[in-house]
Formats: sequence, C-alpha cells, structure tokens
Amino acid sequence: MSEQPTALPQPILDALACSRFLRRQLDSRSWLAPRLAASIAAPLDATALRDFLRDEKIDDNTLKPVLRRLRAWVICHVMVRDLAGLASLAEVTETMTLLADIAVETAHDILRDQLIARHGIPLSADGREQEFIIIGMGKLGGRELNVSSDIDLIYVYPEDGSTAGPKIIDNFEFFTKLGRGIIQALNDLTGDGQVFRVDMRLRPNGDSGPLVASFDMLENYFITQGREWERYAWIKARVMTGIRSAELADIARPFIFRKYLDFGAINAMRDLHAQIRREVARKDMANNVKLGPGGIREIEFMAQVFQLIRGGRDAALQIRPTLKVLRLLVARRLLPLDSEQQLVSAYEFLRRLEHRLQYVDDAQTHMLPTGEENQAQIARSMGFPDWPSMLAVLETHRQRVAQHFEDIFSNPEDGTHALAGLWFEQSESDEALEEIGNLGFRHPKAMLERLHAFRQSAKYQQLAASIRERLDAIGPRLIEAAAATKTP
Repeated sequence: MSEQPTALPQPILDALACSRFLRRQLDSRSWLAPRLAASIAAPLDATALRDFLRDEKIDDNTLKPVLRRLRAWVICHVMVRDLAGLASLAEVTETMTLLADIAVETAHDILRDQLIARHGIPLSADGREQEFIIIGMGKLGGRELNVSSDIDLIYVYPEDGSTAGPKIIDNFEFFTKLGRGIIQALNDLTGDGQVFRVDMRLRPNGDSGPLVASFDMLENYFITQGREWERYAWIKARVMTGIRSAELADIARPFIFRKYLDFGAINAMRDLHAQIRREVARKDMANNVKLGPGGIREIEFMAQVFQLIRGGRDAALQIRPTLKVLRLLVARRLLPLDSEQQLVSAYEFLRRLEHRLQYVDDAQTHMLPTGEENQAQIARSMGFPDWPSMLAVLETHRQRVAQHFEDIFSNPEDGTHALAGLWFEQSESDEALEEIGNLGFRHPKAMLERLHAFRQSAKYQQLAASIRERLDAIGPRLIEAAAATKTP
C-alpha cells in the first residue's frame, strides 16, 4: 500500500486513521487528494456539484463513471470535514441529500433525452407533454440521508398516452424504460464503484407491482389497498423531479393525513411498535444503533406517529425532517420539553456514530464493532479517550430513547382500570352508590341510572364489537375525568 504524502492537510491525515475507505480512494484516484485539499475548508453546495459535472463533460457516454467520481469526492469531503469537527450533522446529511438529488436529476435528464430521440415526447391523449415524477422516500425524502445509505424511490407519471414518434410506444413503457435506466446509472457496480443502491420496494405492491404508476393508478391503490405502514412511509415523500408535484400532493395527502384525529391509526401504530419491540429483543440487534433498543428508528417512529395521527388537523405537522418534527411536538405540548432535549441529543449522537461506523469501509452498517482495535478507533473518532467511556454515553442515550418510546406507546387498555367495575355495572348497588359518592358526584343514584340507561340503549348495544371495545376502554376513564372536575 502506498504511503500518502505528508503534504496532505492535517484533517485528511487524521481522517485516514479512521477510514480504510478513504485510504483506498486516495490510492486509486490520483486527482482526489488535491481536490479534497482545495475543497475541505468549506461545505459543498449544489453549485459546486454541478460545476464538477460540467467540468467532467458528463454526457450519455460518461454518465456512469462521472457520477461515481462525483460521489467519491463528495463522500470523502464530507468524511474529512465531519471527522475534523468542521461539519455539523445537518451539513453531512444535507450534502449527501444534495448528491442524491443531483445524481438522480442528471441521470433523468440525460436518459430522458436519449429516449425522446428514439421515441418522441410522451403525450397525454389530448396532446399534453407528460413528465416523469421521481419521489424520494425515507431519509432521502426528509433530507436526512446518511453517508452510505441506499435511496428509496417511487416513480410516477401523470397520464397515460403514447409518444410522438418516430418509434411510438405508450407512456407506461417509455417511463418504465426511463426508470430502469436511472436505476442502472446509479445502482450498477462498475470499476468506478457505485453511486447509490436504489430500493424500489416502497412503490405500490412492492416488488410485485409495476415499476411506474400513473396518477390514476396511484390514487386507486391508495383508496383500495393502501395500508397503515404505507401512510407512515409516505409522510417522508418528496418530489425530486417534475413540476406537477401539487397534483401529486392532492392525491397523496388524503391518504396520509386524515382530517380527523386518527385514533384508528393508533392501534395499527401500536402493532408496529410491538413489532419493533420484538425485533429489538433479538440478540443480534443489541449492538445495532439504528434498529436496536433505543436506536434511531425508535426516535423517527415517535415523531412520525404523531404526524400520522394529528397531521390531518394540524397542517404544520406535515413536514419531513425528524428534528423539526420533535421541536414542533414540544411547541404543541404533545411532548414534554425534557423529551425533546433528550431525543434530539440522542438522535444527533446516534447519527454521528452511525456515520463513523460507515466511514470505515463505506458500508451500510449500523453495528457496533467487535475487537479492541476497531472499538478504540470508533471511540477516538467520536471524541472519546476509550471504548468504555463512549459506550457509557451511548447506553445513557439508548435507555432514554427506549423509555420515551415505551411511555408514548404504553397501552391504556393494559390492566384493569380501578373504575371498570362501575362502568360495567359489576358492583353491588350499595357499593356502587358509595363509590360514586366518594368520587364527588352529588347525585350518585341519578348518575348510576344514567349510566345504566346508556349501556342498555340501542345506540350502545348496536355498536360494532371493535367500536364498543374502544368505548369500554374509555368509559372508566371518562368517569375518572368527570370526577376530577369542580362539579362532577
């Protein structure tokens, strides 16, 4: 292995001690070291990335190698600045998101022009030009992309029709070809590496569904087949290409955000919570900073569930970045102030640790390392003198996150409420009268008669079993809440 010249700036030399990937990139790309030395003093922006592509003269023949060279520069730039303490978490995630946005946009533009030259412009039945709408999901949608992340995409186009020629094909085929080409441009592993792994499984019907969907297909899917977890996923959806995003938002918003307080989603979210809890209990998840107990996923889940349940009535909650959601939840008094402080602190620590784990070999890993040498390297990159001291701080964060996770999703139906006997009229008459009196009700007998009349009413008796079960869970708590007022 060749030695790096001592003329390299100190931040690059320091980063080399934390990343085998950086060493490999500098050894294999002679142009990279001087470019890094010239750029690491400041964050990269969209202009810098587009200038790189322009200087490299990117076209349909050079699309794959140039995008991979761009990615090598950007990730190494971000890594050096981050490890040197020059970049905030927000800078790291925004720079990686910019890379994805510009890579997708560039591949789309070049490949679309190719297809138009062969097949003509895709048109609707009434002759209007149709555009390809690429939707970023997950961390890409939220502009929170990590340094070795894959990207989740969904492909949509407005209307069916056909191309204008010379070789006419229908719009579905045109956009399917374009979508596949974009995946290959980014996902293919070549001698220059890979830009991003592309995951299309969040599209309607997942792997078994078509690669692209028209607006009508998407709307029909939402109405007839959309599931609760898909509503959760679509919270992060962000349009990356195309100008008809407002029309798409009109289709997706009613599916994601209900106009009423969505208590029906609560049980579905509790089911997801229980599933997460079962997964984190597995031994192989104990050292996973994303999916393990008190990990990144739990913080994201807490934020998005509040959005799902209340976002239809509070449009301000229809935002994507996790930290902004947490701060808004505190402002809305849906989370206590100390929750936000602890969750934000934990999120930033876990994401910084996640990136350092990925810097080592540019691998999409979230597992804590084994082996003393690897552990010591990660601890140093996090600013700790040794592994035990870093692990102690990590465990404090994870315990707090896990506790908040449990507090938010605790089931009020667990256990028997103290006033359940009253609600279900299981107490003897005299005992019930005494209990009602002790609660502060001035007319216990009238209260019990009203309760009995309600429970025997046709309206109550004819409720669907699932609805009555929810009402019965609320009933004892309603009595308790009434007793707490000045005039029960």
